Amino acid sequence: MTISYQLLLIFPFLILGALFGARRGWREEAITTAGLLFALIFFGSPGRTGLLGQLINRIVQAFASFFSTLLGTDLQAQALISTDDPGTFQIIGYVLVVILAYIVGGALGERRNITRLGRLMGAVLGAINVFLVGSQLFSFINQYFPNFFNRESTIFVTPDNGVNVLRSYLPSVFALLFILLLVILFLRLPKIRQ
Repeated sequence: MTISYQLLLIFPFLILGALFGARRGWREEAITTAGLLFALIFFGSPGRTGLLGQLINRIVQAFASFFSTLLGTDLQAQALISTDDPGTFQIIGYVLVVILAYIVGGALGERRNITRLGRLMGAVLGAINVFLVGSQLFSFINQYFPNFFNRESTIFVTPDNGVNVLRSYLPSVFALLFILLLVILFLRLPKIRQ
């Protein structure tokens, strides 16, 4: 059986996306999917991102012309987006739209009265959303580091000879759980005081 390196990397995140999608429900995940598709349309390729950057620069120039006329002076607008290298704008814009898609999905979606079918659809959409985000991130990695995923490796399963390997991870797991508990307590503290 052959598994690609990218699929092996994204598989744990697909499971997490499905779990969080089931928790969020289908409405939140559907709104998030629409936002992610918007991000892919505008920031999926350097050509479209360059056109979007030119449009933003022209809007800035139009405002500069408006204020020049209004104030009776000659204002020169600096280019907001560098059209020579749209890669930085592409990555930053994509990340911002993805974050905005999840925020808007959480704000507009309803988590109350989610049925089992709604949770199932949320899990499917959550995994699809992770796949959309991951595929574009892998595209960015391939764009700037072309040989990053050109790896071939083999996974070997070896016997442990009676040693409990997982026990050595317990201190790290408990430290992470303690930090997570502190963060949750900090976020819930205003509600607890009421």
